[in-house]
Amino acid sequence: MTSSERVLAVAAHADDEIIGAGGTLAMHAAAGDQLCILVLSSTASSRSGIDHTQVHQHRADCARAVAHLYGAELHLGALPDNRFDTVERLDIVQQVEEVIGQWRPTRIYSHSPADLSLDHQITAHCTATAARPLPGSPVRALLAWEIRSATEWATTPFQPTWFQPLTPAAQELKNQALRIYDSEMRPWPHPRSYQGMHVQAQVRGAQVGHEAAEAFALVRCVNALE
Repeated sequence: MTSSERVLAVAAHADDEIIGAGGTLAMHAAAGDQLCILVLSSTASSRSGIDHTQVHQHRADCARAVAHLYGAELHLGALPDNRFDTVERLDIVQQVEEVIGQWRPTRIYSHSPADLSLDHQITAHCTATAARPLPGSPVRALLAWEIRSATEWATTPFQPTWFQPLTPAAQELKNQALRIYDSEMRPWPHPRSYQGMHVQAQVRGAQVGHEAAEAFALVRCVNALE
């Protein structure tokens, strides 16, 4: 992995950044790259019968703990959970643009539009818009991750074109982050279970001749040879 990167992960919800790219972000951290995480929603407005203020605080606290674990800068948004379609698309684009303008990332990881979740789809489109390759843009690579229990259930298939092999240390850091987000995990055989995540990493690794890997769809790469 190339070092001296400024990496931005744009997640719709608190935990998507780890489910989608937790191992890869750990590899970046180990390489000495600088990390920033933007979570657009840490609310729980779609859930009934709960204390929304308490859940919001818990998810925000989890996101902060995970960012601290990775040594990452954190930006927390407050978009309504599972209701991104009720927000003006330009407002979401501008939130992402603001962080890109501040952080000046060379690489961005975010959602794939090939996803069952409308929030994920909207995040994918808004991130691609905010990271469009205008003159002077610092972004050299834009990659889309997969989210267990959302991407694999979409009607449009996710087609990975970029694989990041994971070291045992990177897998362990991802597991530590998932344990922070334990309230979002599910029991086996749910795909968003600890065992489901482990099996998925093994499958993606086997596809490219490694013990474990995370898979991404390459949206854009600007490779300027000097």
